[in-house]
Amino acid sequence: MRSKVFQRILDNTPKDVDIFVDWYADLVVRINQLLRENDISKKELAEKMDKKPSEISKWLSGEHNFTLRSLAKLSAELGEPLLEVPKKKAQTEFVEDGFMCRVHTFVIYTKLDTKTSGKVWQLAEETEPYNELSNAG
Repeated sequence: MRSKVFQRILDNTPKDVDIFVDWYADLVVRINQLLRENDISKKELAEKMDKKPSEISKWLSGEHNFTLRSLAKLSAELGEPLLEVPKKKAQTEFVEDGFMCRVHTFVIYTKLDTKTSGKVWQLAEETEPYNELSNAG
């Protein structure tokens, strides 16, 4: 049971802070999983990334933020994607009542581990079709 003070703090937390905390926690958990799965120590990761072990510790403890470049380098060293950004995929276009209509789907490709053929990029998730209208005239 949450106290009223704690609930008030949660209710007043800006959405961006809430999202940041969720993303950061997910990243730290995933990086630690990959280190365990690949039997890589934080010291070895630091050496591979040409960083000090203290910097790796700061990233994984939340004392130091990740940059996109550092996430890309971590992803390359760990051999797994750490971020996935949906990409817009046009499905069809047609003209109706003078308007160009486009139906899009946002897709996320995820690198999946298949035991027989190694790691491959596969379509993991697809959104509902999204209609975009623009004037064709």
